[in-house]
Amino acid sequence: MLPFIPNRIKRTLEFGCSDGNFSKLVKEKFNTESWGIDINESCIANAKEYLDRAICGDADSVLDELPQNYFDCVICNDFLEHLTYPDKFIAKIKKHISPGGYIVASIPNVRSWGTFVLYFYRKDWKYTDSGVLDYTHFRFFTKKNIIDLFQNRGFTIEKIEGLNPTRSAKFKLLNIVLFGFISDMRYLQYAVRAKLI
Repeated sequence: MLPFIPNRIKRTLEFGCSDGNFSKLVKEKFNTESWGIDINESCIANAKEYLDRAICGDADSVLDELPQNYFDCVICNDFLEHLTYPDKFIAKIKKHISPGGYIVASIPNVRSWGTFVLYFYRKDWKYTDSGVLDYTHFRFFTKKNIIDLFQNRGFTIEKIEGLNPTRSAKFKLLNIVLFGFISDMRYLQYAVRAKLI
């Protein structure tokens, strides 16, 4: 996800930061003031070693503690799908982003080939301990939904790319037969950089 972080940023905030490892990389590469938020107390204890500020709590409860118009880049890697209302979260976090600031996110693609095979061919929808159908995911997204999520809340999409492509020969053949109509199904997740307008 580092290539999605914009240049010349000064202050970052990562939701679902876990041990703070990604924000640590961002801090080292871009020389930023880096904050992190996570609900896991032991993760936050570790994150405090690397980050300028590490806060334990869920996203909604800590929003009021954050400074307004402060962060150049808010990072939401594999985070938004865990929220009950990610659209409301995006609307609320805007006031904490500096003018022209960014949200960088990676989001699972429910239209990915493996998930499609599961529900279309096998007629099943099984929640799992990890992956697109992780039982802790409350919301599901396609590439189109991801674009809409940001554009409908005052952001412009600067960059969106698929991550973790399938190697399935069946997918490649079917995509050729359908003239690329299912190209978006190639990826397990999408990475996006959205700029506040």
